[in-house]
Amino acid sequence: FTGTVKINMSGRSSGNQSPLLLSAGEKRSGDAFNSFQHKGKGKYDDMDADFDSFVDGEGVPLLEEEEEVGRREVSGVDGVDTLSAFERSTRGVIFEEAVEIVGAGRSQKILCMLCGWANAADAVEMLGISFIITTLAECDLDLSEGRKGMVTAGLFIGMMFGGWLWGSLADKHGRKLTLIMALLFNTIFGAASAFATSYHAFLFFRIMSGLGVGGSIPIVFTYMTEFLPVKKRGVYLSTVAAFWMVGSIIVAALAWIVIGSHECSHSNISDDIEIRCAAWFVSECGRIPTTAGRSLPAWRLFVVLCAAPSFIAAVSLSFSPESPKWLATQGRLVEAEEILRNMAKKNGRSSFMHGVLLSPSNVLHGREKRQKVTGEGVSALLSRIWISLKHIVRATRNLFKGTLLRPTLVLSVVWFMLSMGFYGLTLWLPNYYQHGGIDANTSVYKVSFFVALANLPGNMFAFWAIDRLGRRMTLVISMLVSALSVFSIFGIHSTIGTTVFSCFFSAVSVAGWNALNILSTEKFPTAQRAAAFGFLAAIGRIGAILGNVGFGEMSGADPTLPLLLAGCALCIGALSSLLVAETKHTNIG
Repeated sequence: FTGTVKINMSGRSSGNQSPLLLSAGEKRSGDAFNSFQHKGKGKYDDMDADFDSFVDGEGVPLLEEEEEVGRREVSGVDGVDTLSAFERSTRGVIFEEAVEIVGAGRSQKILCMLCGWANAADAVEMLGISFIITTLAECDLDLSEGRKGMVTAGLFIGMMFGGWLWGSLADKHGRKLTLIMALLFNTIFGAASAFATSYHAFLFFRIMSGLGVGGSIPIVFTYMTEFLPVKKRGVYLSTVAAFWMVGSIIVAALAWIVIGSHECSHSNISDDIEIRCAAWFVSECGRIPTTAGRSLPAWRLFVVLCAAPSFIAAVSLSFSPESPKWLATQGRLVEAEEILRNMAKKNGRSSFMHGVLLSPSNVLHGREKRQKVTGEGVSALLSRIWISLKHIVRATRNLFKGTLLRPTLVLSVVWFMLSMGFYGLTLWLPNYYQHGGIDANTSVYKVSFFVALANLPGNMFAFWAIDRLGRRMTLVISMLVSALSVFSIFGIHSTIGTTVFSCFFSAVSVAGWNALNILSTEKFPTAQRAAAFGFLAAIGRIGAILGNVGFGEMSGADPTLPLLLAGCALCIGALSSLLVAETKHTNIG
């Protein structure tokens, strides 16, 4: 049974007719057709109560005007009808059902690889700083132990504001554009830090680079989520999260090859930075000979190479589509339909080509109207910045209202504690190794490479657990076991024991991060998803900053104190996770 619905939208629509587009709130209602048929008999003037819902802020109808109302057919998924014949003839499908019809196939796999690489690029930029502070850079940039903590914290300071800023802008200006801009921001300032000649300049560039890293992480998961059917979200988002392991292996391998091959020995070297740097200067370690007869500090080449993955990710994502879910919430339904049709072709679901894409309910109710900026030059730029800032504040305020308040507060605690424990410890481990954690003749970069490889079993566990045990339980188990492993290091006094501990901690904690990223993405509706993830990530960065600064100060007195702080933070985070409701197989609309 295939129906053809015609609605007379004469008057302001110049006699053109529009396809029937219903909100999710009117789905599966036998009265929906009669309701819209009645409204359609008159002109827009007869629809005063609903007119604002059908137009954007500039008075443009959200329903694209067509010369004819075509016949739209909707087939079932895998040969099974998902809608009754009457429902097909009167309303078609809502967005979430359209995604189910499109299914998960070649188009999602390609996008998953692109988003995964963007996540790997962020890992390279974030984890690279832990290798830089143990090199000749501490001499070139005059890095005391306290300044090392500030350099690692500087990246997270930028990420704190970046997640909040870019996440909110992604809800207003789109996922794809904002993600590419964040990646390019990271590329430019990350590479620029290689040319810094002082501590303050280097710190500034790392903070600015953090602005880009902090923005791309929340948008990557938000962007990928909005292309996926419900039952496939777990495996695809776990795959995107697993690329963090790829990034950690790449950065560890780069450090081993670029820095490790020219490593300055810490064996029998004074803890006094001036004496240590003088000895390294005489030995000319940490430098790469050039054809011009000069030498290049290895850490500077390493920093430039760490910025390359972000640039590759930005270029690659420029060929990907905008999120159809976001387009639908903005009333750009025809564009969303076209993207889903192209995806359906790639996935072998050509039956969708004649389907009807209906707007989610938040298109028709409560969508923020566009504010048109007039004029040119500086005044227009300032107006756009002011409008964007107001949107960011409004988006953040909405997270603390109604049903969003509880998940926002609980997940904020979890993000704070997990970030303090994980990043505080992970970024300080190379420094811990060089202060007696491992034998002085053992390469820090070699150990770090094997620790990065240990992410593989952790990701394998996450793939299995996230859809079986659920997001919340995977998170709880990971954080508790991570905390126990941290406390166990107090009884370890050998290079092998320290290496095994580090590998185990890395494997177990990565499963928790995968679960938390997915949980944070699925917990919020489309209109607030990127802003919510960005805000939570910003809270996490505060925890990471406090952890790094605190670890830097405490390690001077006793290197084991940071481990105690990390273990306690992970325990608190695990208990807080029990207050979060499970999101497995839930609708993200």
